[in-house]
Amino acid sequence: MMTLPFSLPDFHVTESRIVDDRVLIIAISQRTMAACPACQQESSRIHSWYIRSPHDLPVCGERVQLQLHVRRFRCLNPACQKATFAERLPKVVAFASRKTVRLRTLADVFALLVGGELGSHLFSHLGIQMSPDTLLRQIHRTNSPMVPTPKILGVDDFAFRKGNRYGTLLIDWERHQPIDLLPDRTASTLATWLRAHPGVQWISRDRSGEYARGATEGAPLARQVVDRWHLQKNWREMLERAFHRVYSQLQRHVVPDTAAPYPRLPRERSSNERQSQQDARARRKTRYDEVNALFQQQLPIARIASQLHLTRTTVYKYVAAETFPERAPRAPSGSGRSILSPYKSYLRRRTEQGCLNGQHLYREICDQGYVGSYKTVLRWLQSQGLLPRRQGEQQPETLNGTMEHQGTTIPDENQTPHILLSEPLRSARSLSWLLMNDPAELDAADHQMLTCIRQEPAVETMYRLTQHVRQLLKERQADQLEAWLGICADCGIPEIEAFALGIRRDFSAVQAAFQFPYSNGPTEGLVNRLKLIKRSMYGRGSFELLRQRVLRYATCYG
Repeated sequence: MMTLPFSLPDFHVTESRIVDDRVLIIAISQRTMAACPACQQESSRIHSWYIRSPHDLPVCGERVQLQLHVRRFRCLNPACQKATFAERLPKVVAFASRKTVRLRTLADVFALLVGGELGSHLFSHLGIQMSPDTLLRQIHRTNSPMVPTPKILGVDDFAFRKGNRYGTLLIDWERHQPIDLLPDRTASTLATWLRAHPGVQWISRDRSGEYARGATEGAPLARQVVDRWHLQKNWREMLERAFHRVYSQLQRHVVPDTAAPYPRLPRERSSNERQSQQDARARRKTRYDEVNALFQQQLPIARIASQLHLTRTTVYKYVAAETFPERAPRAPSGSGRSILSPYKSYLRRRTEQGCLNGQHLYREICDQGYVGSYKTVLRWLQSQGLLPRRQGEQQPETLNGTMEHQGTTIPDENQTPHILLSEPLRSARSLSWLLMNDPAELDAADHQMLTCIRQEPAVETMYRLTQHVRQLLKERQADQLEAWLGICADCGIPEIEAFALGIRRDFSAVQAAFQFPYSNGPTEGLVNRLKLIKRSMYGRGSFELLRQRVLRYATCYG
């Protein structure tokens, strides 16, 4: 009797030899009885013998084929429609299959994790010949795993093709497992699924109106919770639109940088670059005029975006702006954040006092905690025109031992003093993030920019409301949401008033976000996994194939 490094239940191995390019293992069935698959009556009367030759897992990189001697039995039930039947081998090979159970299981794992083409390529290195189509057919023949209806349902969309076609991913929020994929993100599809799966008590979603309507229609008794991240994202986008509207008013708080008396001159742009810049601005200005003309005709935002091939965000920005929103100027070279940034104000003050000794300045800021190199300080002094870059260059002239300031404006004593910004005004997007951040995490430059723009009454109102809602979310103070919305509705800023009106329409779900810990974080994570699977299919697979791979992906890893 031969022994093998793997088992063949109910079989006696008689021989093992190498034939051509494969290992042939011959075994004989040892079962004395078998049940009829039609009437389930057992029989011990043998009708005949036949041979099955399924493929098995490779051994040491060599292909393996089994030669199984199995029997055909006579059915002893006179009323059964089958006179004879072949014995079933569920532990070794399925009925009418050319692959053993363990080989099919491995093929399922490869097909689900890496797909058909890559799975076939990997199998060839293991000594298994299996085509990509065979692997994909195996996935389609496999039933989706049965999962119980979750108590907490996570809902989020994903893109088949961004901007054109979307689907919906549903997850069990407690187990962090996907439970189904829907072919679109409409309210009717979600409502149909919820009706077919009663028992959902909580639904975590974004602020999509379709999902809100679908959840209300399909599970009216379930409590909906808006995702806090999406809520803050929508608030920041609203702030950005408001900044675009008041951007021209903020420019009056900006003056040329008088703290750097001898700034480096920017590189002179060529005539082609200047013409290209002018043409680009003219195109944006034309789009701006077209958007406002269509908006005056009372066309919906979505239709304007589709007609002009723009995003809805751009259309909202153009509609909200009082004047054409110019692009924010690019920061000069060397003005970005660096390890020296916290000490630049001190260095400027010392150079204004007449100290131009780089080594002396370097030692002073080292005593304050600077851990950078002396060359960084030297390059900064050179960029400000305070030290010559090359031997033979002259240092700038000084006046009475101090650097001469150009462009300095002294306010009238009868006027209220204003804080003037010496650096370029940041873009509307950057300013919106500035209002959203925790003040304790801002550096000196951020605080200076924030203090300057808060001199505008509208920005001050936006800042106070932003910090207020951040505090409510952090401390889960749902009982104060109503009062905060009342302040927003009467603040006089149209963007915030419109945002408050939208919150009113979905007040219950938004209030739940301030009260309960549920969020769309687990759903977003599984959407990222879905994107990995979708992109590995290169857009050639069907929705059903994507659904099977997503739902069974975690099972294979488990």
